Amino acid sequence: MNAKNPSERRANINQHIQSRGEVTLEELHERCPEVSSMTIRRDLEHLERDGTIVRIRGGAKSIAQLSILKEAAYTQRQAANTEAKFDIADKAARLLNPGRSIYIDSGTTCMCFAQRLPDQNFFVLTPAPNIALELAKNHGVKINLTGGQLNRDTLTLSGFNAVEYVKTLNIEIAFMAASAFSLTSGFSCGDYYEAELKRLVIRRAQHVVVLMDSTKLKSSMPYTFARIRNVNALVTDAPLPEDYQKALRQARVAVY
Repeated sequence: MNAKNPSERRANINQHIQSRGEVTLEELHERCPEVSSMTIRRDLEHLERDGTIVRIRGGAKSIAQLSILKEAAYTQRQAANTEAKFDIADKAARLLNPGRSIYIDSGTTCMCFAQRLPDQNFFVLTPAPNIALELAKNHGVKINLTGGQLNRDTLTLSGFNAVEYVKTLNIEIAFMAASAFSLTSGFSCGDYYEAELKRLVIRRAQHVVVLMDSTKLKSSMPYTFARIRNVNALVTDAPLPEDYQKALRQARVAVY
């Protein structure tokens, strides 16, 4: 390698990062002692713009390595409380009649619901590419994606384009996911743009059903997207505490 040649040097640095997954600036400087640390930092900026690496404090990581880690994290979430999630999915599927225009939110519980959706005449809007791919197995289901920017952690499309598209559609039943639910904070999630999209979907929908397992109770996330009064039904896997039952009864929210 000719370290003085920027293209060769960057290719060598990129190859090293891809093979290791994560490297430090110190390692890269030892690998290219002929150039300054500032030059190596500029090389990393260049590679980051190319979309092959991401800079971190004191070094860099391979995008491929990050994707593997995030896929593993999603798979782990998907494997948690699987029996409860499919119990919720089966209950939710019984609320449907063919010919409906429905929204299926992102998340592992909604993925279970998508797997239980019968192969019948449904128009489905979803912000989740993985759920769209699952539904593509059903020939009777017409599938639309919201569009927008992809959050790699949650596999959710959101943002301006998603919001503008949803504004043009009518939704009969929205099946929503929640990361947390408390009597004080309502239904909440951890991403601002996803919360914004959820709020819009709830306003557009004629009927709102939240799919949520009981481990999400008595907790809250930064962004509230709905209060009890904004939903029509809650589908869960276990009996709720008495104070939650009372609050839902008072708001005339059906619990399944």
